[in-house]
Order: sequence, then structure tokens, then C-alpha cells
Amino acid sequence: MTADDSLDGKVSVVTGAGGQIGEGIAVELAKAGSDVVIADVDVLDTEHNQQGSKEVGGATRAREVAERVVEQGSRAHVVECDVTDAEQVESMVEETISEFGRLDVLCNNAGIITVAPTEEMEEDEWDAVMEVNTKGPFLVSRAAIPHLRETNGTIINTASIAGEIGAAGLSHYCSSKHAVLGLTKSLALELAEDDVTVNAICPGIVDTPMWNQVLTPTLQEEYEDTIKRAIPLGRDQTPEDMGRLAVYYATNRNVTGQALAVDGGILQNVL
Repeated sequence: MTADDSLDGKVSVVTGAGGQIGEGIAVELAKAGSDVVIADVDVLDTEHNQQGSKEVGGATRAREVAERVVEQGSRAHVVECDVTDAEQVESMVEETISEFGRLDVLCNNAGIITVAPTEEMEEDEWDAVMEVNTKGPFLVSRAAIPHLRETNGTIINTASIAGEIGAAGLSHYCSSKHAVLGLTKSLALELAEDDVTVNAICPGIVDTPMWNQVLTPTLQEEYEDTIKRAIPLGRDQTPEDMGRLAVYYATNRNVTGQALAVDGGILQNVL
């Protein structure tokens, strides 16, 4: 790793860090030298998510992620936080500053998904996905911006290739991820004069509960068959892929307002 790739002395917050992609981001940031606040929640107010239960166990898994961060030689701090709750979000940011004295990298990664045709979708199902996926990044960014200004930091939002396309049964999820891209581009302009960069990661197909528990049964085909059908490179993407892009965004000061698809070419596979 070159000096320009180093995050030594930096502090990162990763929401939804108990999930696979969140773990990949947290560990790669730690490898680059950053200390990491690992945020997630054990109990949600809704069952409309990929676990299909209010008991999601995110904060419990986050403690395991913390161990992996420490193995990289970085400090880890676990915070239980529901990103849809403004008070919990403010508390998380305050705890970060109290523990580490600064905030350099914010990764808005928490997200949920369900599948339902729009005609049959319940209102609270729509609201749940929009609350976590769109309101969450807004609330966390709003709380973190004053501290990111002080460090000329960066915001990295986990969007999706669904933010670039539509998909039957996913009108709420696609809408939420399109909104994340709009938020990313708007914040990039708002914060440019403060030398705070804002970018988005758009994952393709990653071996996560989102795919295994929600999308694969809906598609009615094996996960491996989806990869062969949809991905030109013929392989799925990994949490580490997303983490490496997060490090790139965090260390490249002249990239802002961008949304890069890490998808093996899915978005180019239009025929």
C-alpha cells in the first residue's frame, strides 16, 4: 500500500456493518489503517426486511466484525444504532467523537429489501424500505457533516445496480436506491466547497441474505444459474470488492459525485 492509499490515523463509521457487505467495507478500511465504528441493530420496528423478522441480530454480528477489524491492527468500536431514529443516529456520531476524537469516513451501508408487486404491496412495506434505505443515509449524513467538514472527510453510500434500473417486484427498493444516488450527487455539490467528497457504491450480485433469502426464491432459479445468466464476467461479486472501492473513494480526493457499479458487467448486458 502506498502512502496515498493509507488511512492511518483516520476514523470510519460503517452502518449496517453486521452484514456481509458492511463487514467487507469495515475490514478493508481497517486494512488501509482506519479505526472503525461498527454500527448495526439487533431489533427493527418492522418485519419487512430480508430476515423477515424484527429480530435481525445485526449488532450481535457486528461484534464479530469488530474482531476482524482488530486483527488488522486497527481499533474497533461497536454501536447499536437504528439509522431511521434521529436520536440514535446523533448519539452514534457523538459516541464516535467521544471515543476517537474525529470522523473522517462515513459509509452509509445499512439497507433492507423485500419483494412484492406494487399493486399488492402494503404501505408499511414501502415505508420500511424507504425509511432504512433512503432516510437512513440522510439522517446519518446530516449528523456527520459538521465533523466531516473538520477533517475534509468523505461520505460513501451503498446504493445498488437497482439504482440504475427498474425491476419487477422491487419498485420500493429500486426507488430507494435511485434516491440514494440523487442524495449522493446533491451532497457532492453541497459539500464540495468544504473539500468533503461524496460517492456511491453500486453492488451487483453478492452472496448475502438479500440474494439467498429474498431474490433467489423469487427468481425461481439457482444462485449459480443467475450468475451465469446475468453477469458477463461469469462470477459474483464479493464484500471485499465493495470494501476496496470504499478505500479508493476514501483516499482519492478528486473523485466526487460518482456512482460506480461493481457488478461484473451486468449493467452492460442489455441484450
